Amino acid sequence: MMNSLLTRLDENAARHPHKAAFVFADSAGKWQTVTYQQLCERSQQLARGLAAFDIRPGSRAVLMIPPSVDFFALAFALLRLGIVAVLIDPAIGLRNVTRCLAQTAAEIFLGSPLTHGLRILFGWGKPTLRLKLSLGDIQRASRKPPPHFQPPTLPPDGEMAVIFTSGSTGLPKGAIYTQANFAAQVTMLENTLHLAGDEVDLPAFPIFALIDCLLGVTAVIPDMRFPRPARVDPRRIIAAIQSQRVDTLFASPVVLARLARYGAEKREKLPSLRRIITAGAPAPVAVLEEFSQLLSDEAEVWGVYGATETLPVTLINGREILSETRFLSAQGAGVCIGRPVEGAEVRIVQITDNPIPAWDETLRLPAGQIGEIVVKGEAVTEKYVGKADYTRLSKIQDTDGQILHRMGDVGYFDAQGRLWYCGRKSHRVILTDSKIERGRRGLGRFTRIKSAQSAFASSFLSVPPGISSDGETLFTEPIEGFFNAHPLVYRSALVGVELAGSVQPVLWVELQPSARDADKSRLRAELLQLAANHPATQRIQTILFHSDFPTDVRHNSKIIREKLARQAQRKLT
Repeated sequence: MMNSLLTRLDENAARHPHKAAFVFADSAGKWQTVTYQQLCERSQQLARGLAAFDIRPGSRAVLMIPPSVDFFALAFALLRLGIVAVLIDPAIGLRNVTRCLAQTAAEIFLGSPLTHGLRILFGWGKPTLRLKLSLGDIQRASRKPPPHFQPPTLPPDGEMAVIFTSGSTGLPKGAIYTQANFAAQVTMLENTLHLAGDEVDLPAFPIFALIDCLLGVTAVIPDMRFPRPARVDPRRIIAAIQSQRVDTLFASPVVLARLARYGAEKREKLPSLRRIITAGAPAPVAVLEEFSQLLSDEAEVWGVYGATETLPVTLINGREILSETRFLSAQGAGVCIGRPVEGAEVRIVQITDNPIPAWDETLRLPAGQIGEIVVKGEAVTEKYVGKADYTRLSKIQDTDGQILHRMGDVGYFDAQGRLWYCGRKSHRVILTDSKIERGRRGLGRFTRIKSAQSAFASSFLSVPPGISSDGETLFTEPIEGFFNAHPLVYRSALVGVELAGSVQPVLWVELQPSARDADKSRLRAELLQLAANHPATQRIQTILFHSDFPTDVRHNSKIIREKLARQAQRKLT
């Protein structure tokens, strides 16, 4: 079977050889261009070099060189040879990298001098690695290609890549992508977001620059280091958008927040942008409002929901958030993340922390009841590398043999078919008079686990879905929605803390940058009064202030409530 992904790349190069695949700023800040023909030829050259080392198709190769044109060309070279690319973000921590590499049993390490030095120092992959190569090794080998070099035929169910999660709610896990998974993901993004070859995109993450190449899109990269979203230089991003007339921006909410603040301060405008795609976490309403001030009236902001294991799942337009769902969120409805995209079937099932080996229709919950979000589709990955226990906990076999992925998120469908996100399953706060049993993920699991289904009343104001029907389980996003609507609050985070032998809810609050000097005693009193006015929040008696919430390493947008729970425990005991 032909490799449909490589066919996309090669056809782009054949049709538009001189079209820019990448436009990037070099170390001197000058714009450089790599055409589709140059990218295709470079990937073929590196593939010949790798083939000289007699690497078997299906072998796993850790790709740990800094993002660059050669990084992308090498990723496509691995694809040409059927070599499985193992992508690990070093920002997850050196010890976690050691664990991740052990799980993959990779045979090849493709690294820079720095990462090779770290490999030696920390013993990365020592039991399994048989080839340790640099880019220079591959380039030299490419000058003497093997006499009968022939790219292999790649089956659609064969492994293509192992992509690790950020580990924001536990240890990083490596999702195994097949050729079919990734091809379906590219097609879904193309159809859902209507991306076309005449687009000029600015992707904030390396993986989306690769997808741009498959779509025939020009990727503008103002900083090849791909810095953490919270550390991006808004001047460089805005200058790139303006000078290169970028019409599509793909970034996490924290990037939008930085651009919005800088743009407002400098009175910048971004008239070329027509489409903004944000993912990684729901964008706060204040960020959507502020960022919209930089845009033309025709521009649209889209929020995409998904995960490393499957993307995209749902899609929502920022206009719908600002005109309607924001007001429901402020009343405790959770965060609306839109409707399922074509190719993603979404179901809501009863909440349990136990494995669900096979699908049973009795698991499905009706609209209006909070349960765990599960997804089925061609883009859904079926297992994790070296983690059979996590695979059992995260996957369900459907009656037709296909796999459903348990997102680890809780939510519900409303009467209009929209999905509402209510937080991570592991972050729900179960109130109990018994002592906490410390669990795997840092927030604590409790001896009494309840299904925590919440009947969604017709009025959001009367019985908000942020609390279970028996009043013993609180869900983070609906509860936080009440407080996030306060004009001085940037975001809040609900955690459970053991005090005097019982679990009590504690709310952390991070203020808007302009409100950091506000009278916190007065504000605390206001928020406690707000809490007293709603059934779902009446149990909250403790409010703490935080200058900067800990967040995930990849998007810098997902709040790490495990850390906040530990900090609250230390502060209050």
